[in-house]
Amino acid sequence: MALLRSFPFIGAIIAIIAIVLSIIGITTSYWFSTDLNTHAGLWKSCVAGICIQTDAGRAAILAIAALIAIVLAAILAIFSGLSRNKSDANNSLARLCGILSVILLFSSGILIALSLYTYIGAKYTTGYSFTLMAIAQFLSFLAAMLIAHWMGHSFTVIV
Repeated sequence: MALLRSFPFIGAIIAIIAIVLSIIGITTSYWFSTDLNTHAGLWKSCVAGICIQTDAGRAAILAIAALIAIVLAAILAIFSGLSRNKSDANNSLARLCGILSVILLFSSGILIALSLYTYIGAKYTTGYSFTLMAIAQFLSFLAAMLIAHWMGHSFTVIV
């Protein structure tokens, strides 16, 4: 049971890793690359070593929204784990934070997928920034499952 109580914190740690990967993925310029020394990200496009500022528009907005959702979910997961009272199986604040955390983590995964699809489609070879965002998407789903599992066991009242 002690291991089960650590699930929201493990979920939060995984979400923090997803945050770091998302920040790297959003800020670097390797969402796609070609064999001709060309690569681009959300904010910069480089051809033959010459880089220019770009704006990815909707893809950038979706990626940033996903990052914000993961940050909020990590905070809520930690708060949910800390506010859970051992003696009260109906702790509504901890339950609400846990539910919101799970919803935000699943939403962030969907937002990341939409951002990646909007930006790149299937036209180019993906770069490491794209891969980091895809890993962050997987981690956000994993964190959501851990927190949901904890909530399922933690808030069950045994009669």
